Amino acid sequence: MRKLQFPRNRSLTLVTALLFMVGSACNQESRGTTYHDDADLGVLVDLKVERKPPDLGPPPDLSAPDVHVVITADNAYAFGWGYADRVTKLNGRPMTTVAGDIFNCPIGVGPEAYDIPASEAPANGYIYIAAWADDATTQGVIGQFDRGGLPIYTGDGDWEVCATGLYYDTGPAGGGPTLAVVNQEIAKCTAGSGSPTSTSAGWVNSKGAVTAGAIGALAVGEDNSLQGGDFPIVCQMDATGKKGVDPSARWMWYSPDGKSPFRHSGGHNPTRAFLIFRLPSKTIVIG
Repeated sequence: MRKLQFPRNRSLTLVTALLFMVGSACNQESRGTTYHDDADLGVLVDLKVERKPPDLGPPPDLSAPDVHVVITADNAYAFGWGYADRVTKLNGRPMTTVAGDIFNCPIGVGPEAYDIPASEAPANGYIYIAAWADDATTQGVIGQFDRGGLPIYTGDGDWEVCATGLYYDTGPAGGGPTLAVVNQEIAKCTAGSGSPTSTSAGWVNSKGAVTAGAIGALAVGEDNSLQGGDFPIVCQMDATGKKGVDPSARWMWYSPDGKSPFRHSGGHNPTRAFLIFRLPSKTIVIG
C-alpha cells in the first residue's frame, strides 16, 4: 500500500491557516460593534472627569440681608452709601415745604424708607446722610438702619459728622448738593482742609475731633418718644402697618461750640451746614 507523503512543513502550514481563520472571524465580529466614550454616559464619560478634592473651607456668606433704612430730616437730606473716601449712590428729599413733609404718616410723606442691596453695603462700606436746614425754628436728622437684627439709630454708635459750611436752600429753589459735591467735601473733611471758622475742619463724633484739628462735635438730642420737646414725634407706624422711626431713635446734628444746635439761634447758617454724617456698615447687626 502506498503511504501518503506530506511535505515536511505541512502540519505547521495547517496550524497557521487555522489560526488565521479564527483571527479573521474575531476581527469581523469586532468590526460589527464600535465603542465610543459616550456609549455609556453614566460610566465611560464619568471615568474621564478629573476628580477634585472636596472644598472643606467655609462657604461664602450669601445670606447677609439688605439694609433697611427709615429716615427724615428737618429740613432736607440726601441719603447714600459708599466707602470711607466717597459716596457711590445718593438719593433723598432735597426739598420740604411744610412740617408734614418731615414728621407725618404715612411712610413716604414724612419719613421715607429705603433698602440698600447687601452687595452695596459690605462690611468695609459706609452709610452717608447729607443734611441741611433753613435759618428758622429747628434742625436735625433722625432715623434707623437694620439688617434683620437690632437696629442702629441716629445718635447711637459710631456716627461721625463733618460740617461743610455750604448753604443750600430748602425751598423750591434749592436742589441740594450733588454726588460730586458731596465727594469733594468728603475729601476735604478727611484731609482736614476746611476753614475752622466756617466748617468743622474735619470729622468729629460725639466726643469731639476724629480728624486732627477738627472743630466742634456731633450733637445728640431727644429721642422720638418725647411729645413736648424740640420736635414733634415722627411717624412711628402708619395705618398700613409700615414701620416708621422707633421711639428710641434720637435726633442728631452738628454743634460748633458745644451748645444745643437743634433750635435755630439766629444768624445765617450757625451750624455750618450742609452736614455729612456717616456710619460704618459693619456696625449694623445682621439678624
